[in-house]
Amino acid sequence: MKIKRIELNNYRLYKGFHKVDFPNGNDKNLYLISGENGFGKTTFLHSLLWCLYGRLMADIDETFRKEISNGGYNGFVTNNLNQYCRQHLNSDIPKEKLSKIKKKGYTIEDEFVKQYSSYSVSLEFTDVLIPSIPCQSIKITRSYDILLDKEKVDILIDGLPNELTAEIGHEIFINDFILNKDIARFFFFDSEKIVSLAETNTVEEKRKLCSAYNEVLGVKKYEDLRKNLENIRLRFRRKSTDIASRNRLNELLLKQKSLTDTSIGQETETTVLENSLFSLKDRNNELQMELMREGSGMTIDELNRLQDLLTTTKKRDEEYKQRLKQFLEYAPFAISGKLLQQTKTQLEHDFEILQSQNDVRNQNFLLLNIKTEMQQTFENITVSQTNKKQLIDSFDKIIAKYQNHTTDETPLLNINKGDIDEFLAVYSNITSTYRVEFQHLADDYRKNKQFMSNASRKIANMQSNESDTLIRNIRKRKNEIEKQIVELEQQIRFHHERKGEVNKELSVINRQVSELSKKVSVDDSDSKKDVVAEQLIAELNTFLVSLKQEKKSSLERRIKNTLNSLMHKTDFIGRVEVTVDNDLIDINIYAINGALIKKETLSKGEQQLYATSLLKALVEESGIQFPVFIDSPLQKFDKSHANKIITEFYPSVSKQVILFPLLHKELTACELEIMKPFVHSAYLLKNEQTHSYIQQVDVSNLMEE
Repeated sequence: MKIKRIELNNYRLYKGFHKVDFPNGNDKNLYLISGENGFGKTTFLHSLLWCLYGRLMADIDETFRKEISNGGYNGFVTNNLNQYCRQHLNSDIPKEKLSKIKKKGYTIEDEFVKQYSSYSVSLEFTDVLIPSIPCQSIKITRSYDILLDKEKVDILIDGLPNELTAEIGHEIFINDFILNKDIARFFFFDSEKIVSLAETNTVEEKRKLCSAYNEVLGVKKYEDLRKNLENIRLRFRRKSTDIASRNRLNELLLKQKSLTDTSIGQETETTVLENSLFSLKDRNNELQMELMREGSGMTIDELNRLQDLLTTTKKRDEEYKQRLKQFLEYAPFAISGKLLQQTKTQLEHDFEILQSQNDVRNQNFLLLNIKTEMQQTFENITVSQTNKKQLIDSFDKIIAKYQNHTTDETPLLNINKGDIDEFLAVYSNITSTYRVEFQHLADDYRKNKQFMSNASRKIANMQSNESDTLIRNIRKRKNEIEKQIVELEQQIRFHHERKGEVNKELSVINRQVSELSKKVSVDDSDSKKDVVAEQLIAELNTFLVSLKQEKKSSLERRIKNTLNSLMHKTDFIGRVEVTVDNDLIDINIYAINGALIKKETLSKGEQQLYATSLLKALVEESGIQFPVFIDSPLQKFDKSHANKIITEFYPSVSKQVILFPLLHKELTACELEIMKPFVHSAYLLKNEQTHSYIQQVDVSNLMEE
């Protein structure tokens, strides 16, 4: 599937109608759409997601979720209308006419108002493959009219409406046949933000990544099929003639549905609260900046650097304290000096005594055993008593010759090998590197303490001037928001706890339903169907185990190969391990020597390479043919990494890759030269005061435009 054409009409910066064609052919898969900051690159990408997903775009990226949560979805879609059109409506169209349209809709004479009151985005795809629907193209158009407060989605297949889209719904059709929203971020991504994939640490982040993982690799479709078959078997049992068991099963299923609805409701409410919390925290940070700025002449950049310094020094202070605590545990030994030396001598002497005594005892014990066994042997020898006595006496003399007596000296301390090894390790540390390391550590601790005090004092000085009326008002608003933040955090915590309780209870009900389902008899009319469904479920379970293992191994191999291919360091990654546990996923990378590489310790450039490798591996493994859109390409990459991304990643990640670079910063002239053999066409976003427009240019002249 490829993009054939994108059309924007009155969408944000793009006043009026704008069209971008993406011609096929010549085996080049890169398309460049560039422009200066503020000219509409991100807006262009933003419009595509809105066209496909509407209000569901909040599920794709936190940025969209914050934007939508600030004023709700209605406020969001209203603000998408081009500013010039909004001004024209407010100033040039009589309010009576606008009010009439809002109440009764458009008439023939009011039709012209639509060009100012509505906007739309269209995406036309070619090379489409949809099961059971042979077609050449699909065109999706999403529009919104701010006067009618109405959003509309039109889907044309080969230029005509299709019953399938109307029957299953536009949103489901796009989600199932075009691109699932859970995996959209793997095809629409910001190179600067995808480093967050390398920092996936929370349970919620792991759950979202796992959901996308199952969706991308096609696992979810088979799990949904299994679930449907299980539901069919439950329906058979709900019709059973075994009334008592059937009634009990129905009770459990009703309770199961109630708990499921409650869990979904808790999750929805939690999402709403979290969105509100994001907005409040952003506003609180703004007020904090405003408050500090009013209390001093310091710029925001200087303030940010100062706060980063304070955070870093506080963290180091804790680390230094822990290390000093460990050093101080050995301080008494270091202070004791000669006494420590005497202790060492005494311990070694005592250990030698104990070791000698043990050796003597072991030797005598062995000789005694030999003597006893030989005496028994001599008794059985057939010789005269005189000769036998002579033989025994001679042997006793030989044994006595090798027997030793233990020393009478008593050790002061009863110690073993482990004790003395531990003491000698401490002694070696104290007499060699302890003093130098302690001095360096104490010096570092003092310097860090000075930095931390200076930073704290400067920030405190900015906050000290609370007598100013403006500062008092800012402080008052900030305190109110902080109170709301605390309340929201408590509510969110309560919802998480409640959801946990509900899920625990739901797990018990699920087990009871499963056990009871095995006991409830099925009517004869459904018994054969039930047997077939049971067989299919068993086969699906076996298949899913095999599929997950196959996909897991393949994904691990792809991530490893891509990482080693893109990084400077040859064979930097020795092994990649993907672990999926229920609805959580962990991806660990290991060095060639088997040591775990913590992703947070990687540089920002390496983190971006890791995230890029993960995206490429998922896209390749999924087999989904869909264009890849990349905002801010080549961010944080050095020259060598950038060259590898251009020559190895972009040409292979998809049959159509659309890049949105900032020229001379995110794409240099040298990098463009390397990229030219892969570039099909280029476009420039240009701006004329109040609006932007799109112009196709020759790729050779892109840097000169």
